[in-house]
Amino acid sequence: MSFHLVPRPLLYLEAVAEHGSIQAASRALGIAASAIDRHIKSLEDANRAPLFERLPRGMRPTAAGEAMVVMARRWRSDAERLETDLQEMRGQERGSVRLAAMDSLSNGVLADLHRWLREEHPHIRLNLDIMAPSDAARELDEGTVEVAMAFNLPRLRHQHILWTDKLRFGCIVAPDHPLAAEAETSLAKVNGHALVSQSALLPTRQYLDARYAWFFAENAPVLASNSLQLVKSVLRQGDVAMITSELDVLPELIRGELVFLPLKDKGLVPPSISVAIDARRPLSRAARMVAEFLVERTQAQLAEARTPQ
Repeated sequence: MSFHLVPRPLLYLEAVAEHGSIQAASRALGIAASAIDRHIKSLEDANRAPLFERLPRGMRPTAAGEAMVVMARRWRSDAERLETDLQEMRGQERGSVRLAAMDSLSNGVLADLHRWLREEHPHIRLNLDIMAPSDAARELDEGTVEVAMAFNLPRLRHQHILWTDKLRFGCIVAPDHPLAAEAETSLAKVNGHALVSQSALLPTRQYLDARYAWFFAENAPVLASNSLQLVKSVLRQGDVAMITSELDVLPELIRGELVFLPLKDKGLVPPSISVAIDARRPLSRAARMVAEFLVERTQAQLAEARTPQ
């Protein structure tokens, strides 16, 4: 249904922006490259402005093109939302939900969400994009996602927070690590132990670098990666430690595979985890069920991980 509600030129424009060239968009859509090129040129003529930079190895949206891509994505998202609403009016539990979340939730609450939908609501489709908190907030504001779940979600004017909670920073180790017997720890006690960490490009590491540059200067990580799943696999081997939020390792804490030692250092501002929607747009029943599941399951997992064993 969305294909018929969204004008074809906008679909083609979005595909070229996503795939980087008319030829790549043609292969992805199964539409002749000449037809896509003709529609793009018609849009440029109508707008009296180029929508793409023609580069030697592809095409890149101009500022005008980026604005039109945002409109195309919003139009497609609204079409999907309308389809869901019409199905609900007919008494059908169908439709799609667009969710923005973080990679750190992938093997925990997001995997649980997928399993729950398959078992309890098999006709609801989940479109899940993994992205940084700033990108999630922007996509929510632009209307291309319906629900966002992220750390320290930037607050925007029309954002409505359904739920938020403060998280703890701590030292993560395997049960047989020398630090594991402690009830809590400090950066001074962790100093000198081999460390792994998230990439310096990721928000949690950036926060820690800004406040505790001395610690990472003296304890350069033996492994830094933007793959949290890889870092956790290395942690389970037992000879390294990691400084991060408890939410990054919730499934492993619950299963007893890793141990969380709260940091007692002064000045650590706890990060927050939030589930948010856009207050300007009505939330479909399917999207509300997804948001409520995320809140309830995360609350339950945090409570379980924080209960002394």
